[in-house]
Amino acid sequence: MGFTQEDAEASVKEIGDDPDACMVWIISKIEERQFNEDLNRASIQSEQSKRDEEKRVKKMEQEKISNAEKFMALFPTSYMVCPESTALSLKKLLQSTIDQVDGEAFIREVFSKLLTLEGQSIRWYKEASRSYMLELAGRLDTELGNHDIITCCACVNSPNDSCSFVQKVLEEVKALTTALFEMPTNQGGVPPVFLECDETTKFDLEDDGFEVIELDE
Repeated sequence: MGFTQEDAEASVKEIGDDPDACMVWIISKIEERQFNEDLNRASIQSEQSKRDEEKRVKKMEQEKISNAEKFMALFPTSYMVCPESTALSLKKLLQSTIDQVDGEAFIREVFSKLLTLEGQSIRWYKEASRSYMLELAGRLDTELGNHDIITCCACVNSPNDSCSFVQKVLEEVKALTTALFEMPTNQGGVPPVFLECDETTKFDLEDDGFEVIELDE
């Protein structure tokens, strides 16, 4: 095992003029450096493996979405297409029209993001997310109107070429992402925007158990 002049000088400074003790010190330092190098190398390889696995999973998810003959079969718990939803045009788009769209079309990608976020909100907050998602569906339904998805969006593969409707969906993706993951003001763990949409959680003096008494001046 070779060592540098720098190691030799450092050992003398640390140990003194005892050759055997200096050699032991040098060997321990070399082994320590080797251990740290191996540890760093393993850490780098682990991070790379993690990134590779994330890419592999993401690619599999994209392929699953692209190849799905029934798009909404991937999102069976969605409130946006439940019987309670009155967003009829949006429901038709998600339950039928989108299955006719090219698998690589950007509209499928952006809706998959929105519906995945909705799935997370349902898992984490259950019924508390229902009213928000129904209102979100209503907003998209209004924006959709009589828009011809097949003519406009079926083969568009880039966000740069997206129409105003797809841009609206992107806005909703961003808003829901903020509600779920940037939540310093959450009340009881529930995003405030969910509570604001839910009539059953709104504070009402008439139902709070207190009587309001007006005092005469």
